[in-house]
This record gives sequence, structure tokens and C-alpha cells, in this order.
Amino acid sequence: MGNAYYRPFEYKMATHNHVFSLNGDVLKNELVGLYISVQMSYLRKLYSFNNMGTWPRIKEQEIYLPVTKEGDIDLIYIEERVRELEDERVRELEAYLHEAGFEDCTLSKEEEDALSNIGSTPMIEVTLGELFDICKGRRLTKANMISGNINFIGATAENNGLTNKIGNDSHLHPSNTITVTYNGSVGEAFYQFERFWASDDVNVLYPKYALNENIALYYLAPIRKKGKKYAYSFKWTKEKMEKDSIWIPCKGKEGKDVDFTFMQTYINAIKKQCIAALKREIERERSAYGEVIANQKESANTYIIDENANNHGGISYEPQIAAEPFGRYKWEGFDQSICDFFGNGQTILVGCYKGKPYRDWIDAHHLYNIRMGKVKGSMEVNRELFGSTSLLVLYEIGKPDKLSAYKIVDHREMGKEELIGLGYPNKRPRKSYMSFSLEPLDMDLTFLIEHHLIERIIELDADHAKGTPIFIEP
Repeated sequence: MGNAYYRPFEYKMATHNHVFSLNGDVLKNELVGLYISVQMSYLRKLYSFNNMGTWPRIKEQEIYLPVTKEGDIDLIYIEERVRELEDERVRELEAYLHEAGFEDCTLSKEEEDALSNIGSTPMIEVTLGELFDICKGRRLTKANMISGNINFIGATAENNGLTNKIGNDSHLHPSNTITVTYNGSVGEAFYQFERFWASDDVNVLYPKYALNENIALYYLAPIRKKGKKYAYSFKWTKEKMEKDSIWIPCKGKEGKDVDFTFMQTYINAIKKQCIAALKREIERERSAYGEVIANQKESANTYIIDENANNHGGISYEPQIAAEPFGRYKWEGFDQSICDFFGNGQTILVGCYKGKPYRDWIDAHHLYNIRMGKVKGSMEVNRELFGSTSLLVLYEIGKPDKLSAYKIVDHREMGKEELIGLGYPNKRPRKSYMSFSLEPLDMDLTFLIEHHLIERIIELDADHAKGTPIFIEP
């Protein structure tokens, strides 16, 4: 009750659901829709089956949205924030895949065979009581729960069974076990990676044989299938569960030995297929985002509240350039004398800093940062240039005659926590940056000042005056 979702497609609704169509053209894209639906998530706590969220009640509720200095809904920030969160989750996923050894999702011969032979693999019927020692969870009321970081597994079909985090530790079960609900969402089975407290609506399956994540994940499918014959009014009790059987792969001359190796190999193959599909989707998203950034100046819109507007339900819109679009130019667009100064065969980065604290930080740590990820001013689409960029020309914003030069010796991505730990002057940095390692150069840059390099860059696009990093390449 009270759940809110953004729908990017046509659909039909049941009678107990309400569809919100916001006045005006606010829900312009999925990013805005996702942000607003999250802001409405608190409605779940207000309504229940015996206290329904009828339209007269819901329409009086309020949500908080970011606004510009002029008091308009800040849709640019909303889109930027959602992209930022998406990018953060992708990076977390990529780090996990690297740690788990799934950077290469090529199937081995054994994995290909497992996928091909799953329909013809010998099977054996085994009772759950033969495979597991089954014990019942223990009741813990909300009133007796204390706060903590221990998983509380309840009668839910979502979130791996996790319904709360608690500090109670008197009746915990170990990791590397399986939980199965026999009440509520009957038959939902999950592999538990951490120690946990199981509610009295849950049975815990302790393995009698070797168990790991892949073997456990194989078990989950036949266990859930077996659980479909039970329901809230026909509970899957511990005694029934012990006698129920599932079919699993077997080996040996008489086919009486469980083939744990096949189970592990098959699940690993499924993982690789799923991860490969996910990687393709990530690349598709990044490619699409790159196209958005590349055309940002032509296509970026901001939406402005206009009480006098007659169209779009009181909301008018006009195209505006997002602050700090990326800059990427060819040497051929500059005076030959400037090209000769640098040697137009190399790629350079022209960057700026905003005041003495930033310059002091750059000099102290020999680092210069540019934004990454799906945020305004991101250089994500210029990633392929980073390895070939050899020189940084730095100036103070608003002072084009105050130049310095650095050799770029390396680059790596840094998160906001690391930057904060290094005393970065911006106390609220973005989630992700590309940090270039620098060596100061003793170069006479008078020629560039006299030939107005920075002014020339600003002439190319007035928005560069806001401090956009500029790549100049052959």
C-alpha cells in the first residue's frame, strides 16, 4: 500500500491503484520520474490495508523537490543526481565483478557442456531431510528488537528474505545456510551469506554435505518449485519439509551419488551468462549517456515555472545549455604560432582552479581532478584521451594571464571519500573524478599569455569561462 513507481510504458491498472499525472511537463524523462517516485516512497508508511490511501487523502500529501535560486524546480539537478547514483551503482558492480573474478565471462568447455546437457543429465530424487538438518526460526517481536547490523530474515519474497537489521544476538544462525519461509510468502528460499536471526515464520536448512554459494543457488530452484503446492492456509511445516523431495543431478554407476561438481559448473555458467548480459546493458547505457553529453549543447533542456504560461499546465520550457559542457578541440582551430609552441602532435589539457585553496591543494598533492560519471560537466566521454594527454596548462578562473604548466605522468579514478581524506577544498565533492598525477614544469608561458590562449578558448564557447576543462588533440 502506498508504493509509487515510474512507468516508461503504457499499462493497465487494477481498481485499487491510483495513477498520478503531474500537471505540466515535469515528467519529461525517466530520470525525473525515478526521482519523484522515490520522494513519494514515504506513502508506504502512511497507509495500510485497513487505512487505504484514497485519492482525497493522497492528493493532500506533499513531497520535497530541489529548486533553483529563482525558486523553480531544479530539473537539471534531479537528472544529474539520478545519473550520479546510477553511475555509483555501476562502479560498485564493476568492483564486485572484478573481486569475484567475473571480468572475463567466457564460458569454459565444462560450462558449455553443462548448459547443453542440463536436459539429459541423470537426476536423483532426494528428500530435503536427507540433504539438510532443518530447524525452525525463533519469534522476535518488533517491541523486543534492538538496533544493530545483524540480518533479520522474515516471511518475505524480497531482498533475500531480509526484513530488518537488529542487534539481538542470542539465537543466531551461521552463514552458508538456506532459509525457507513456511508462512507468509510460503516457499521462498534464499542462500544466506552472513549470520542472521530467522523469524518463527522461517525454517533454516543446515547442510549435511559440502555447501557453497553455487551449490546452494542450484538447490533454491527445486526447493521453490516444491514450495508452490503450499500456501498461507496450507503451511510448509518443518515436518512436511523434511519429507518432501527434490530432483538434483547424480553420477556414479548406480546414479546414487549427488553430482555436486555439475551443480557448481552449471550455476557458474548461468552467472557468466547473466553478467555478460548485464555488461552489455551497462555499455549500452554508457554509450547512450556519451551521446547525450556529446550533444549536450544542442539538446539539454531546463524547465522553468511560469505562472503566466498558457501551455503545458502552467509550465513552459526552453532549451538552455547546462553549465560546464565538456570541451574537446583540434589544434587546427588555433593560431599556428600556438600550435608550434606546444607541438601540435600531442594532446594537452587546459584546466582551471577556483582560488588559492584549490591551487595550494594541487601543488601539495600534485593532482588535478576532472569530473567523471553521469553528472553535469563530466569528462566521461573523453576517457579515451586520458592516456595520451601529456601536458596540463592551468589557469585561475577569471585570470587568463595567470598560467602554469605541468607534465602529466599518470591518471586514475578517485572517489569523494579519498579526496576528502586528502583535504580537498570542496567539502562536498562529486562521487567520482579522474585524477591526473603531475610534475611541475619550469616553462616560460609569456608567449601564451601574449597570444591570449585562454581568451581564445573562451571565444570558442562563452561557457568555457565557467571553468570547463578543455582537451586539445591532434
